[in-house]
Amino acid sequence: MATKLAEAIKQFSSLTKAVEVGKCVIFVGSGLSVGAGYKSWEGLIQSLVDEAKKLPQARTKGIEEFEKEKDFFTLADFARMALGPNQYAAILRAEYGRKSNPTAAHIAIAKTTYRGVITTNFDRLLETVFTQVRGWAPNDFTPEAVEALAAALYNPEPFIFKLHGSITTAQSIVLTSRDYDRLILLNPHVRAFLQAIFLNYTLLFVGYSIRDPDFQLVLRELTLIFEGYTPTHYALVPNVPDFSVEHLLKRMNIQTVPYDPHDGYVELTEALEALRDLAPYQP
Repeated sequence: MATKLAEAIKQFSSLTKAVEVGKCVIFVGSGLSVGAGYKSWEGLIQSLVDEAKKLPQARTKGIEEFEKEKDFFTLADFARMALGPNQYAAILRAEYGRKSNPTAAHIAIAKTTYRGVITTNFDRLLETVFTQVRGWAPNDFTPEAVEALAAALYNPEPFIFKLHGSITTAQSIVLTSRDYDRLILLNPHVRAFLQAIFLNYTLLFVGYSIRDPDFQLVLRELTLIFEGYTPTHYALVPNVPDFSVEHLLKRMNIQTVPYDPHDGYVELTEALEALRDLAPYQP
């Protein structure tokens, strides 16, 4: 029996039509990676901070206040400066470079004919599952690959855009406030790519909580680029309050579809599988 979410998502005809005709880009957040055993965005930053505080030269006075306030951007800046580039990169590789198995949600995404995938995750679960399901490595790239950004818009092959970097290139990781400003404010190629995607395709956000700081940053990026206007997009989010549903719809034109996150995100997985059944990948 299909879950309520799987049935509800079929009612959004603009979304289902976009998936069926290959005009939907799926935007994947850290929730899917957490389901595979990786740390959340907040968990990663806390791990970096914990390691940084062990260093005798680290200036830790007052850092507890930022931890109490959950100011993860300031905490990330502190950790990166205290650890230095080598240890910082080593911790990232230790977490996201270790092997983990894709979840059923990852598999459902790879078996659906999305136009492409944009992800803020650093791990390579999506690349792995696309290779396993489709038989060849996907076209994946980070913001530094300017030629790939342009080619992805005109090449009919699906792509995976690692918006916040990839663990294979630690220096590409976007985690601190300075990283975010560099990515969106100072990189015209990324802005142009996102403008083209958000204006010409329907987006489906999955793997984000409404309170997820990384999701809030994504919304900030969209607001900076579009100044409050985008076509209608969709977000599958757990336990979202009514106020947030209305707020996102008015502010960003994002239609939120709430679901129950318990039982291993069964509802989310079945919703993705329902979309897969609408537009299964054909070799």
